Amino acid sequence: MFSRLGRWASRGLEWMIVACLSIMAILVFGNVVLRYAFNSGIAVSEELARLLFVWLIFLGAILASAQHAHIGFDSLVTKLPTAWRKALIAVTAALMLAACVMFISGGWQQMMINLDNAYPVLGISYAWLYAVAIAFGVGMIFTISANVWKAFRRSDEDLVLTKDIGTRIEDKMDDMVARRHQQHQQHPEKPE
Repeated sequence: MFSRLGRWASRGLEWMIVACLSIMAILVFGNVVLRYAFNSGIAVSEELARLLFVWLIFLGAILASAQHAHIGFDSLVTKLPTAWRKALIAVTAALMLAACVMFISGGWQQMMINLDNAYPVLGISYAWLYAVAIAFGVGMIFTISANVWKAFRRSDEDLVLTKDIGTRIEDKMDDMVARRHQQHQQHPEKPE
């Protein structure tokens, strides 16, 4: 159940990131074309593109954490015994969770301070800019907790929270093959 929920959450994050990037590209490209070809422009494009860019970055960081795509140095950790690996993972997770709490607290404070301040052209509150810190902190708490839970359930060789790109691609391909196999078992094709 949790793995299905995690897949849905990852898929939702991916769609939100795609939407942010698409809107940004359309706004910026459209504004450039309008400025150079028609000597006009879209007034809200710069502010909205900047706001979407901030959201895109923080949502991407949550997704990268869920996919173990953040940069990590595991050369020391891989040489340690299992108990020490688990201890280091627990300590780093505790530090990251504390940072997430700081993000949520600071984001809330900034959001409340800037609730009455609005973007000059866009007209929406600056609270939307600082709300991303809350979304980031909450999202990272879930992904860090899930990553630690999965790490402690893995075998000794797999007790690392970062993966290189090749390993991530192989894991994704294995997941796709397993899903297709499962779909085929649930809905076998009827012979003609």
